[in-house]
Amino acid sequence: MRVDPKYISVGSNRSSCCSACTSKGLVAFGAGKFIALWNTENPQRGVYRTLPGHKGQVTTVKLIDDSRIISSDREGEIRIWIKSTQDEDENEDGDGEWRCHTNWIAHPNASISAIGVSPDGQTIFTGGSDSTIRIWSLSAQGKPEKVQAIGLGSMLPLDLELAYLPDSKAPILAVGCTDKLIRIYTISPNNEYIHTLSLEGHEDWVRCLSFTSYPSPSDASREDLVLASGSQDNYIRLWRVSCAPEQDQGQEEQVKSAEADTKEGLDLLDEFERRLNGEGSGQISTKAHVMSVQDGGRSLRYNITLEALLVGHESGLTNAHWSPPSKTISSSPLLLSTAADNSLIIWVPSSVSTSSDGIWVPEHRFGAIGGRGLSFYGALWGKGGQSVIASGWNGGLERWVKVQNGDEEEVWEVRSGVNGHYGDVQSLTWDPRGEYLISVSSDQTSRIHAESSTSANARWAEIARPQIHGYDMTDIAFISPLRFVSSADEKVARVFDAPEGFVESLRTLGVSSSSQQEEGARPKGATVPPLGLSNRALQKAPAESEKVEKQGQNEAIISISHTLTSLPTEEELATSTLWPEIEKIYGHGYELVCVASSSDGKLVATSSKSTNIEHAGIRIYSTENWELVGQVLKGHSLTVTRICFSPNDRYILSCSRDRSWRLFKRSEDEGVMGYEVLVEMEKAHSRMILDCCWAETSEEEEGGMFATASRDKTVKIWIPAQEDKTQWKASETIKFNDATTSVSMISAGDNKWLLAVGTEIGSISIYSLEKVEGEIKSKELVVFDESISHVGPVNRLAWRRKGGSKMLQLASCSDDRSVRVFEVEI
Repeated sequence: MRVDPKYISVGSNRSSCCSACTSKGLVAFGAGKFIALWNTENPQRGVYRTLPGHKGQVTTVKLIDDSRIISSDREGEIRIWIKSTQDEDENEDGDGEWRCHTNWIAHPNASISAIGVSPDGQTIFTGGSDSTIRIWSLSAQGKPEKVQAIGLGSMLPLDLELAYLPDSKAPILAVGCTDKLIRIYTISPNNEYIHTLSLEGHEDWVRCLSFTSYPSPSDASREDLVLASGSQDNYIRLWRVSCAPEQDQGQEEQVKSAEADTKEGLDLLDEFERRLNGEGSGQISTKAHVMSVQDGGRSLRYNITLEALLVGHESGLTNAHWSPPSKTISSSPLLLSTAADNSLIIWVPSSVSTSSDGIWVPEHRFGAIGGRGLSFYGALWGKGGQSVIASGWNGGLERWVKVQNGDEEEVWEVRSGVNGHYGDVQSLTWDPRGEYLISVSSDQTSRIHAESSTSANARWAEIARPQIHGYDMTDIAFISPLRFVSSADEKVARVFDAPEGFVESLRTLGVSSSSQQEEGARPKGATVPPLGLSNRALQKAPAESEKVEKQGQNEAIISISHTLTSLPTEEELATSTLWPEIEKIYGHGYELVCVASSSDGKLVATSSKSTNIEHAGIRIYSTENWELVGQVLKGHSLTVTRICFSPNDRYILSCSRDRSWRLFKRSEDEGVMGYEVLVEMEKAHSRMILDCCWAETSEEEEGGMFATASRDKTVKIWIPAQEDKTQWKASETIKFNDATTSVSMISAGDNKWLLAVGTEIGSISIYSLEKVEGEIKSKELVVFDESISHVGPVNRLAWRRKGGSKMLQLASCSDDRSVRVFEVEI
């Protein structure tokens, strides 16, 4: 059996400095506990690999060089990943295989908040929540050795950047902390880093730093060093580090010894007076900081002066990066910055050849102030500085590419990036036709994933975000191919219908060929009222005069569903793919846990959280009038964790945290349809039952086999012990090393089935089931390799048969925030 991962959807972490891009366009970013890899030069695929290993959420990702990535997490661990194959052995995604070369606990019992790498890649600097900076030297074999620890008092380091000082091999370390200072460290004669000076000016935490070489204004043949610092005070400051003129060195030594104490006191008084007058923010000081360093046998002096103050962001900075050296862009480095105002800006000096006037202007602004998200993170330059990438609040990475328009002018065009949930993914299901996949998450969104087969860009991707909710979502089920019901941490189930644009997009994106007849009269989109949770149907697009130019927090969100001709961008997903809500289903007294629908779409079943028999009931509703059908199905004493209709809807199977499962049979007393209990299997497992599923069987054997998965580390296959199905037995018990959390079955023909099992540690395995002499026999076929598996509990599995062929696809979702689709070839 061959298993091939076809699709990985996972959102990026909301953390600054948590992504990096190689010179070949490979983006590595933190995604939960994974390092996710995305080759931006391959338009046929998004995230193609996730690197497992971290025990905590990844906090920082940086490059040592093009073949080495370094990452850190909340558990204090550092990992160095290396490219294990040469360029000629590159895989289909244009990049070699990556593996963890070395890892160590750099900060025990602390989270790592910053990483710095020396210019030669041989020294690693780590900053943690224990208020220390630790310095590690890498041996020839890449093994770390601690060489120094620097205490910061009560301050936490937020970013660490290193570079060589101009005309030397002496390193300079810049540290941004949870105060207003930028601390500068240099090497002492005994090869230890010592605090040399602090740069003042920012009015809030210094969150991001970036060094670059820059032409000297006094001598074009020489290069200075420029440090960009971004702070939560909304400003970027540029600091120039240059060699101090010879005549200044002697003068500075005399003045420093005689006036240092007096000047510092006067400066503090002046600053205090300015603050009392409300003039403290954004003050520009041209004071030159002078420092002396040793470079081998040479004693060198440098000036650090404020070069420029960049004003343009409306909220705190989250990241800043200088453009990579390239002949195809301006000879002067450009600065890319992101901020919590949901904007990304490219800064250029007003005179591109030199910035001696100290004036920098925003040449390009991407994103909108306010708008669809709350923040941009991780500003990245793509390959050769010809594209820019930023991760957003909603977990997606957005991308803009520089192209030439018809007038030979360079413009930036938005391109589809990669998207994914940024919370635990609780459930997923295929639509009844098996054409696309929908998932729901505790990030309060539902997302539709599909394989687009357009000639321009054929790949798996997220194509719609039909529900953006105010509660964490728990489960979802399709009523029809264009209608679904979802549950969340609220007492109401909600039903949604596809808008006109989505139905058209299924055809234009090559997802479906049968949607043209389904169109009918569908709404144009949806509108969400201020402070509302419902998506109201929008029957016509608003006129130009009625359009809201800037959607604020107290205005309705209008989502017009457009026909997509290419894969949607993050902005399109967040603003124009909502589905209108057509119904709310009430009845439960506590938050909903799961929903299910019958195969004919006429019934919907729901269950809620419960600690007693009264609230553990299952409610059945008719999708014609949304009224309760029959009596509430009672019997369970704790929360029902899964409800499954049998393939022809004669039976309903439920399992619960009370370790039991129940089977309900459809009955029609006096013409009134309902369900009544047929079998109650108490203590079916020794621990709670987390999932169950039916097997596809023939019409005469309808409801003839099902599986249950439990925390007792077993999966049991149940078959009737009597022909009338009033008694059942566990025909086969499959034991595992970990708790089993999800199961799914699909027919393989001739009394054979494939059973997929997911566990609490994220592993997935496939078993063959065969009926031999009335009993079920199981055989393990494959256990997914760790490199393609989950690292958190697998919450749901779902099979589909692709296009009527023998090729099967298995979808999975997990607490590790990822949705995956595997192609399984028997």
